Amino acid sequence: MSSRRRTATLLILMAVVAVVTLPWALFSARADLSFGPHEARYQITADSRLTVDFGPLGKLLIPADEYLPLGLGLTVDIGQIPVPGAADDDSHAGASERRSDRGSSEGSDGAGPDAGVGGGAVDALGGDIASYASLFSAPQAQVDEIVNGLTTAILARWALAVCIISGVVVATAFVLGPARLAGIGRAFVGKELISIGLVTVLVLASVGTAVLTRPKPLVADPAFDGTPLAGAQVTGRLGGVIDTAFTAVKDFSEDNDAFYDQVLANLNEQWRTRPLTGNWSDQGMVPPARGTAQETNADVSTFVFGSDLHCNIGMARVVGAVSRMSHADAYIDGGDVTMTGTSAENYCLDVLDDELPEKLPRMIVKGNHDSTETTSHARSKGWKVLEDSSAEMSGVTFFGGPDPRRTVFGSGPQLETDLTADQYAQKLNDEACASDFDIMLIHDARVGAPSLRSGCAHYSLSGHWHRRVGPETLGSGVRYVSSTTGGALANALTPGPLKMVAELSIVRVDNKTKRPIDVQIVTVSPDQAVTIEPWKTFPEPVPLIARPPQEQPAATEE
Repeated sequence: MSSRRRTATLLILMAVVAVVTLPWALFSARADLSFGPHEARYQITADSRLTVDFGPLGKLLIPADEYLPLGLGLTVDIGQIPVPGAADDDSHAGASERRSDRGSSEGSDGAGPDAGVGGGAVDALGGDIASYASLFSAPQAQVDEIVNGLTTAILARWALAVCIISGVVVATAFVLGPARLAGIGRAFVGKELISIGLVTVLVLASVGTAVLTRPKPLVADPAFDGTPLAGAQVTGRLGGVIDTAFTAVKDFSEDNDAFYDQVLANLNEQWRTRPLTGNWSDQGMVPPARGTAQETNADVSTFVFGSDLHCNIGMARVVGAVSRMSHADAYIDGGDVTMTGTSAENYCLDVLDDELPEKLPRMIVKGNHDSTETTSHARSKGWKVLEDSSAEMSGVTFFGGPDPRRTVFGSGPQLETDLTADQYAQKLNDEACASDFDIMLIHDARVGAPSLRSGCAHYSLSGHWHRRVGPETLGSGVRYVSSTTGGALANALTPGPLKMVAELSIVRVDNKTKRPIDVQIVTVSPDQAVTIEPWKTFPEPVPLIARPPQEQPAATEE
């Protein structure tokens, strides 16, 4: 046999083997990937459905006709959530058990990779929640990972099968030699029909088995109606959990939307009759007479100022509406957009960002319930972030810095820096004395107090106390403390209909002197009532030589 004929025979052999082994490679391939924060094993099936197996809890069955061709399906076996740094001999322990072991071992000396704010547990859970959020809000990345993983596994198995079987056949032919191969070939002459019959029987048996074992049609769970999972079925105990959870979420969402729909309607009604200001500038109500050297036009910047939203996305709608109706030049946030500052809570800032007018400039300073992750995310969204720095908004220069603490539920405030709040307040005062700015923006008014007393800051805006203070003089400066824009009641979750009064401020600044003129407070009550108060004038700063001695009143830690 010539070399060309041997090559052609080998190629035909490999092609036949490839066709025969493709189904085996397709349905036996497994890919160990992830499902959100979980470890997961993926395998292709022939049942035309996506099966997510949660073990003892049950299964989530989703029709796959729109996603996979030729009646193919996909099975996902959900594993545990891996714990970084866990020992190999803990690989069979439950995730919660390993978390507990890790927490107890690290808690004894305060060290370890996850030691720090919140003991690592809240941040770990926040990361897990972020993984779930990414999975369902932007599933394409997960889909790409699955496709790449399974494709690699299938091709590897397929290539291995073709090489092994072809190699075995070639080796067998080499061992038998041409004479024996010719004898075997002559033995099959005239028996082609038998071979065709056997192949036909095998094919029909395979098809019949696939038809007979095809699963029953899915019974769609009504809880998924109107969602991307419409048509899916849940089995086992997971079904009851899903029904209860979806019902609760749906009811909460409907109640929340209805509450703030009415709030916005009341806001629009009150806005038409809101008290107006006659202040022309920071000097008073009456503009200079025409024809004089002091003749001027009203030149003010309007800022909407909120603080302590604490992830109340319903009130974010109110913030956006007031910003539009007041024709604000910028939005300023005094911090605590989130509740614990985890990466999952970046969603809270995203909602606020979406509700604000598209091109409205926006600025934020970190609060104690935020984290550096929060402000980093804000910066990536185009917000100006004050971090011991100054920035200009609509011609007014603001100066401020992040709260040095981070407060996480269940663990109390922890320091994100090497400085305590008092030490940071003094550091901020030193920086303020060396900086040129118009207004200080700081989360906690106590941190800004030394700068006001020293005369290095003339005005400050802050929040944190969840109660309004001022505008009032402090030392030689003037401070205004906003109440909570999210209606954040102590020891209660903020999202949802209000549990206490929420406030939002509109601050006007004289662009000639860069001094605040007045402030108007928009108040939203738990009974959905909206009140827009009369404008309140900012007092003038007191010269250092004239100011009386004052003490900083104690404030409740929030």
